[in-house]
Amino acid sequence: MLVKLNNYAQLDDYELIKCVMATPCIQEAHNYFFNVKCTPILNYISAALFNNEGGSSILGEFYEFVSADNWKVLRMFSKRNGASLSSYLSRCTINYFLAKKKKEEKYKMESIDQLDIVKELDQFTQEEERKMPPVWLAYDQLNKRDQTVLMLLVIEGKSALEAAEIIWQYVNSKNKDWKALPAKRVQDTIAMLKRRALLSLSIELQAYDETSY
Repeated sequence: MLVKLNNYAQLDDYELIKCVMATPCIQEAHNYFFNVKCTPILNYISAALFNNEGGSSILGEFYEFVSADNWKVLRMFSKRNGASLSSYLSRCTINYFLAKKKKEEKYKMESIDQLDIVKELDQFTQEEERKMPPVWLAYDQLNKRDQTVLMLLVIEGKSALEAAEIIWQYVNSKNKDWKALPAKRVQDTIAMLKRRALLSLSIELQAYDETSY
């Protein structure tokens, strides 16, 4: 049985990992791990890759990365590699966000005006259905998660928390009850899903444009 300490900084790397992965969730351990232990890592990555928006801007996606596949990243940690948990997480997280950024650059995400896409979706009406604008042909190619995210957040204009009840079922997280999580984490996670959905829509729209010539 894990010993719950008020000061999680006193735990060694393996003890901390056990607390973070524990079921049921030990909220104090999560707060320390994500909001204290990993803050320097996220601040560094944010400054290096995301125009210094602050570590909190990527906290939601970092949580999904670390907790994916039953905390695989943490389960793979081993002292035999000679690195501390902080060094290990820094290397893994930097590689993850670098790969993500390269993928976005590959598809020229920054050159695609997402506001135009949102505008097209927002202006779509039943009367226009027969015309089937390219953006809707691209929308039809998306998976159910991305379609749901765009429908709720873009077309219907709901906030992250208003849409969380439906969207959270598509989040790969051990914490199935989103209401038990800090609102900021829920908002960051859903914002990340929205960015991914818009990226997927942009890719599909770009592919449609290329085949139209």
